[in-house]
Amino acid sequence: MLKKLQTRFTKPFPQNFLLKKPLAGAVVIALFNFVFVMIYRPAQTHPGFFLSYEMTMAAYCAGVGLAAFLVIYLMKMSRFFSKPEEWNFVKELISIFIVIFAMGTAVYFMAFLIEKPADRWNLETLADSYIGTLLIAGIPLYLFTVININQLFQTKLTHPRKDQEIAAENGVGEELITINTPLKKEEMSFYPSEFLYAESDGNYVNFYLHRESEIREEVIRCSISSLEDQLSDIPFLLKTHRAFIVNLKKVEEANGNALGFRLKIPKIPGEIPVSRRHTGKFRDLFKQFR
Repeated sequence: MLKKLQTRFTKPFPQNFLLKKPLAGAVVIALFNFVFVMIYRPAQTHPGFFLSYEMTMAAYCAGVGLAAFLVIYLMKMSRFFSKPEEWNFVKELISIFIVIFAMGTAVYFMAFLIEKPADRWNLETLADSYIGTLLIAGIPLYLFTVININQLFQTKLTHPRKDQEIAAENGVGEELITINTPLKKEEMSFYPSEFLYAESDGNYVNFYLHRESEIREEVIRCSISSLEDQLSDIPFLLKTHRAFIVNLKKVEEANGNALGFRLKIPKIPGEIPVSRRHTGKFRDLFKQFR
């Protein structure tokens, strides 16, 4: 049971948008909190010593937003939090805890400047700052994590055939594929068994091919829609996303549900997306070519 939980919580997890974008995250947090306290006026909130209620709340929310920005920015500079492809639910929770702690600390010290003079150097006042931050200021962080929480309960489809078996099967009687491009002097050819996936990059397409026991990247000037048309006769080369075409025979595992999948290809870092509109076709063809 513990091993299953460990596996579930440490598998890849989409990073919270507010933790991914420090400036945008700080703005969302500050604005949400200001709107919240203006509408609901929580019992523990009140005007400051020399400011109106509105100005007091604006000052607190700005301070909370600034604290969130600084700590998220600093976390992104650290090795532990800097790689989205290595993000998991445990890192998400740790990050949220750190941001809540930073915002609560900011609220505590801002009170010395905004509130009436009083004895605030005590644990009870400090605890109140953290509790208020946890219950109110952290709401935007929780919401963005909840949006992705279904990733923890995704089903896993595993590919039963080994790469060597697939290569041996495809290596006999294959026809060379030649890709036409707008540039006459540009040439791109490969065998289906060499093709891993292709990714659109503006007016170019990056091809990832398995040749001579290594992964090679080739770039040509071409649109992903044109490439899709040229590969339409090969059913296991499927467009799974507006920017990706994948060789289903090379997919080792697929994690997801009706809202989308994330595909893993051996020796390829990161994952390849299957968008919601392509999930039905992907399920059918993946079962066929697995």
